[in-house]
Order: sequence, then C-alpha cells, then structure tokens
Amino acid sequence: MDDKLQDDPLVKRELAELERMKGERAPYEGQWREIEERLGLAGFNTPSPGARRGQRNFDSSASRGLNRFSAAMSDITVPEARQYIEGSFGDKELMKLPNVRRWCEYAGDRLYAIRYRPHAMFGVSAHEDFRQLGSYGTAPVWTDVKPGVGLFYKALPMAECYIDTDYVGFVDTVRRCFKRTARQLEQQFGKANLTPKMIEALEKDKFNEEFEILHTVRPNDELQRGRLDYRGKPIASIYIAIGEKIILRRGGYYTMPITVSRHVTSPGEKYGRSPAMDVLPNINLANAQAQTIIRAGHKAVDPALMFYSDDGVTRLVTKPGGANPGLVNEDGRPMVHPMPGGGNLPVGVELLEQQRQIIDDGFLGMYFKLLTDESVQRSATAVLEIAGKQGVIVAPYASRYQGEKQNPILQREYEEALRAGQIEPPPPVVLEAGAQPQFEYDNPLRRMARAQEAAGMSRLVEVLAPFAQVDPEIIGDVINLEQAGPGLADALGVRKTWTRTAEEIAQRRADREQEKAAMATVAALEQAAGATLDLSRANDISAAA
Repeated sequence: MDDKLQDDPLVKRELAELERMKGERAPYEGQWREIEERLGLAGFNTPSPGARRGQRNFDSSASRGLNRFSAAMSDITVPEARQYIEGSFGDKELMKLPNVRRWCEYAGDRLYAIRYRPHAMFGVSAHEDFRQLGSYGTAPVWTDVKPGVGLFYKALPMAECYIDTDYVGFVDTVRRCFKRTARQLEQQFGKANLTPKMIEALEKDKFNEEFEILHTVRPNDELQRGRLDYRGKPIASIYIAIGEKIILRRGGYYTMPITVSRHVTSPGEKYGRSPAMDVLPNINLANAQAQTIIRAGHKAVDPALMFYSDDGVTRLVTKPGGANPGLVNEDGRPMVHPMPGGGNLPVGVELLEQQRQIIDDGFLGMYFKLLTDESVQRSATAVLEIAGKQGVIVAPYASRYQGEKQNPILQREYEEALRAGQIEPPPPVVLEAGAQPQFEYDNPLRRMARAQEAAGMSRLVEVLAPFAQVDPEIIGDVINLEQAGPGLADALGVRKTWTRTAEEIAQRRADREQEKAAMATVAALEQAAGATLDLSRANDISAAA
C-alpha cells in the first residue's frame, strides 16, 4: 500500500464532507433514538446482540402500527403476489406493433422474476426498508451485482448513512460509515488491497478485529466519456479506511446503486419525517396512560389493606387459601379491610383508546379498516370505491416512494440485466427508431388512481340498466364501449396482451359486418331461389290442369 495515499486530497475531502454531513444529521438523531426505544428497534441505540429492547414500554400500539404501515406500503407499491412491472415505449406507433407489445410484456415478466429470485432478497429488503421509512422517515437501499449471485438488494441501516441532495432536492450523494472485520474486508477487497493494519490483523489471526470504513457514492466530478475505468462512469464509488486514511478502492457505476426514499419533507430539509415522528407525542402519552391503567388495575385486583391497629397482627397471608388467625375480633368483624382505590378504569381505558386510534391512523391504519368494514356491501362497484378511498389515503406517500426509490431501482435492474445478458434486447424496429423502454409499476397504487373512474362507469351502467329494459340500445348509445372496455381493463389491472387494441376491435367489427352482409346476401338468394321454385311448381300445376 502506497503510504502517500494517507495524504491524498481526495481522502481529506471525503472525510471533511463526512463531518459536515454528520453535523447536518445530528439534530434528528435524538428523536430517532426516542422512536427506537418506543418501537423496540436497534440502530442509533446499539444494545449488545440479543439484548431485550423496549423494556420500559407498556403499550405496543406503535410497534403494531409500524408493521401495518410496512404491510400497507408493500401491498400498494411492490405486491409480491402479482406481477406489477410493465414496459412501454413513448412512441405510440411502436406500441401498436404486436412484437413490440410482446417484448414489453416479456421484459416486465423477466425483471419481476429477477427481482424475486430467493437469493436476491428483494422481499426482505422491501420489508426492512418500509419499517425504516415508517420509523425515521428516510430509508436507503443498496442494489448491486454480486459475482456468482447477480442482482441483490439490501436495506442499509439508517444509522450508517448520511445523504446530500442536488440542486432540485433529489438525493444524489450517500456516504456510509460502517465497521467490518478483517476477514470480511479480505473477502470484499482482497488481501493485496487492504491497509497495513488490516493485513497485520489477518497475519496475527485477529480475523474478527473491526475497522471503520467510509463508502461514498456520488456524481463523478471527473467524468470522461468513453473511458473504461471509474472515470468513464457517471457515479463515483470510493472506499476509505477511516483510521489509516487510505483508499481501499475506487470504482464507479452507470446508475446510482444506493437509492433513498423519504416519507415527507419540509422545505429546506434533506431528511424525511416519518409517521412515528408525527405521532411520537401520542406514543409517549399512550405509554404513560397504559402504565397508569396497569397500576390502577393492580390496585383494583389486589388492593392495599387498612388497619385500625396492628396490635396482635404478626403476619398476613394474601395467597389463595392462606390462613390468617387473629384477623377478626370477638364479634367476628374483620380487623383488616381493603383500601378503596383503583381509580376510574373505564375512563382510563377510553382515554388510552383515543391515543391508540390516533397512532393507528398515523400508520395508515385506515387502509385496512376499509377492507374489513363489514357494513360495506362487497359489490364490484363498492370494491372499486373502496380502492379509490385507499388511494386517497396512501397516494401522497406511495407516489413519492415510487419516484424517489423504486423507479431508479427498476431502471438500474433493466440496465444491469441487459448488460449481463439476462434479458433479451428490444426488437430491431425499436433499435432502429432509437427508442428507449420505459418501465412503470402497474401496481395497486396505479389502479387506485383509476378506481374512481371505473367506479363511476360502473355506477352509470347500474343507473341505465332499468332503462335498458325499455330501450335495449340505450347503454350502447350512451357509452362508448370501444373506449370504456379497455379503460376498465386497465383500471382493473388486466394485462395489455389479454385485451385487443382499438385497431383489432375495429377490424373484428368490420369482419362481423362483412359476415352479416354476406349472410344477408345468401339469405336473399335463398329466398329468391325459393320463390322461383315455387313459381315453377305453380306453372307445372297449371299446365297439368
């Protein structure tokens, strides 16, 4: 290792930037630690491995709410149970070609399969990612390629990460500060690329000695198009051993490997605000109320005892079946009485439920209540209206999550899969046109946005149905079925290749009209032939007479 790298200006710059970013994040950390305590998390609070968390908590509303938030966001944006990745091209003429439409569907299916390979760990990463988003309001995910494995996904601990934004407010820089053992660093970088102290630890069999590492990913300010090394890639990647101030590796990426989503931001803020931060006062109040109710319940069930005098009372046995001689006087009256108390438990429970309701709403609890409301009739129209209401609740957060995180990840997946030969390139006609595919999420969130339109159409059909008994043509006269049919299919999430294009529909109708005309001609000829035959027979009868 070249010792002069310890004085490298790049190392000094990166370490100085790390200190600046630590100062920017510091005001959030106190609140994040309090949230971790209330939700039983580890990150900024670093207990020993296996240590119990949240021992001072008396109410689990927040932790249960966080699980519901994660489940709701997963179901809305990245539902593993169905294929939701859809490819398309901005050129509408290209999208009319059957082979282009088939490639778009194939590409979406292939990317979905790559994402949900067992060893890719996308589902696990997404769950951890949403939990961090619900807790801290900011959540980073690392998407990269591992030799022999392919694409993998890993939710990075927020405690390790510091972010910076570009001039329009998008996160374009992430600095990670983490610890790894000498054995792990040898696996990642190779022994020849380690620092002298790391090599010494390996040679002395101190494989588990830890070293602090800084990893920076940011726009490459030395970009030189056409070069094959790190200077030719738009995203710079730099690993630095902090203790020795030595660069371990310089590399680069064509697309951003660490994407960061934020739940809600205020003007001028880089880090997001989470549902847990919004309802933290209610979480603390519910915890205090639950503790009080528990104490009051203990008093009501096992009350304190009152004595007029302890003269002659040497001991009390309060266990079931316990014998206490001498605790009644000669008249049989008790000498010890329970002390009145326990408070007004119903009022306490009601107050606690109010706080739990606020916490539940803060973690998108209403999303599930709409699904479980037994008072709602589950007609097709009602289901569409429920989906529309769910969309109103979650759209502001889920849309931002897709724009900041999932869309960049999806683009990176496509480019890496294409580069690795895991997905076939578009048809030649697309390459000739110079078009680039656009991948979107055909997920419940998108359908929720269209659900109100679909529900309106369904309501219109219900209103017109009684009139159709008088005039069977009224529905077709009022509704443009050629447009409404494909629109409803899109709102309901039907695959595009399962429905016909407008041109195909028009052709089928023309074919039907032509077939009807041909059948009418045949019928007319048959009728004319029958009339001629009848006339001929009539003439024969007349001649015979």
